[in-house]
Amino acid sequence: MLTPRLSTVTPGERGLKSDTETSHGYFHGHKCYLPTSKVITYEIKCGPLKRLILDLVTVEKNDPRARKLYKSHASLCANQYMQYKDYPWSIHPYSTFRIWLEGFLSVTILLSNILLAVHYSKTNPGKHIYEERALLTFDSIYLINIVLNFFTGYIVGDTNSTVVLDLKRILFKYTRTWFIPDLMTVSILFLKMIDYQDLPVELFMVSLKMIRLIHLISYVKNITTKKEVRHCSETALEVMLLLLSFLSWNMYLQYAVEYMSEGVYTPSSPRACSWITIVKLWNATSTTRFVFSLDRAVGMLRGNANINILEKDGCFETFYIVSWCIAQVLVLHCAFKYVITIFGSESARAQYFIMSKQVEMYLNQKRFPTRIKNKVLKFYAIGYQSHFFAEFRMMSCVSGQLREDIIMHTGRQLVRDVTFLKQLPGTLLLQIGIKLRIVIFIAGDIIMKIKTIGDCLYFIHKGTVAIYCESGKEVCHLEDGDFFGEIALVMSHRLRTASAVAVTNCELFRLDREDFESYVACYPTVYEDIKKVATDRYERSKTLDEHHKIELSMKKKKKLETEYDSSFL
Repeated sequence: MLTPRLSTVTPGERGLKSDTETSHGYFHGHKCYLPTSKVITYEIKCGPLKRLILDLVTVEKNDPRARKLYKSHASLCANQYMQYKDYPWSIHPYSTFRIWLEGFLSVTILLSNILLAVHYSKTNPGKHIYEERALLTFDSIYLINIVLNFFTGYIVGDTNSTVVLDLKRILFKYTRTWFIPDLMTVSILFLKMIDYQDLPVELFMVSLKMIRLIHLISYVKNITTKKEVRHCSETALEVMLLLLSFLSWNMYLQYAVEYMSEGVYTPSSPRACSWITIVKLWNATSTTRFVFSLDRAVGMLRGNANINILEKDGCFETFYIVSWCIAQVLVLHCAFKYVITIFGSESARAQYFIMSKQVEMYLNQKRFPTRIKNKVLKFYAIGYQSHFFAEFRMMSCVSGQLREDIIMHTGRQLVRDVTFLKQLPGTLLLQIGIKLRIVIFIAGDIIMKIKTIGDCLYFIHKGTVAIYCESGKEVCHLEDGDFFGEIALVMSHRLRTASAVAVTNCELFRLDREDFESYVACYPTVYEDIKKVATDRYERSKTLDEHHKIELSMKKKKKLETEYDSSFL
């Protein structure tokens, strides 16, 4: 987020620097002069311990995924309050607890994979009790995660996503999708509990842990998105994870397949066609066995994995052929991953990618400064949400009742939250909806300046707007469903009496003066309600402004007296 340049908003900004400045977390760099009680929407009153737990399991305000999901501070606070009231036992998928848990699980899965390769490459894995116990500990940690998944909400939808926190729906969704596969990955725990001693069955159940690789990629993706890791770094990290996982599991399976075929770890008369027999590794040291299997796994990625060990007459190693094919697919996947994703998965996403590249090329060609380029690209990202839709073309294809339904759905936030609009008839609301234009402001943008001609009224669809009086005093924050700019439309002087700055990225509906006078001002009752709100806001802002000017004057006088006393001494 860009920091608001308040010096361009009001001439009294210098006097504000002596006041207490806070950012209130979510607003990222906005120097807010309002107390927390006037900023936090849906204030939750509870004890310190419950507050700590609530902060851990509800949506984290600084998570970029949450900003994309809710788009505004008001929506985010509303979700926190809703979870506190209705779903106190649920865990938000974008919560602090969940992101730390996924980070811990990612490390656990990686360590488990590496330990599997080390443990089963030993001469007799059955004798290494401590390594086996460490593997079972990792499985127990994953079992705890399975239990927590029954309390963790999930996201529904893509471009218009929502979060589900209802425990019944979470239970139904998880049992239908990942519960059985996740349970299979820890089946070795239940096998150990009943002390079952069949080695092939045990190794097969250990092999089911490969299912966790899908979750590992997902967890790492969530963490990189949360930390806003650059695209190239994210790609490099994913490639390293895939390669490390392939090497670990390949080394494990090289020995596990042979152990399952022999039925024991140390056969007295092993098969003649076993690759371990051919290269004489049954009685070799653990280090030699580990290094040889690692070299063989790396060779599969290169396309040649000690093919000479298959030259014995009558021997054919199916595992080698399958692993070699998987290795080549993995190499191709890492090489073409993003090309396939961007241009092959979704046409809307591909069109947005092409459009954003054209915009970026235009900005580079015109040699715009970095600050402007970043703001323009952010504007397109907010407006299109990574998917390009030619809305005017789609809207031109529909007519009649369907078109009216679409327009009313777009402006549903206004009808639900703005009191005076509820008094207007449906046909008039439809006309107003047609006249509304969506405008987007980046965090830090000046929406309107004081003492300029007011030509429109703004309704906040998503975002937070800070209002400043003439002396630079921050009056209030306005959020989803609020409106501003009405004072200049109903007062005779027609001038803006305050400045407005976008605290966060904002999506606003703009209603021009001509349309306001044509459709709203002609209703006396509605007009009087708006005028009353405008008058109250104007008087309150004027009072705060006068008080702030007196405070600034007193501070300036005190400062001059201090300087005079210092010079006299």
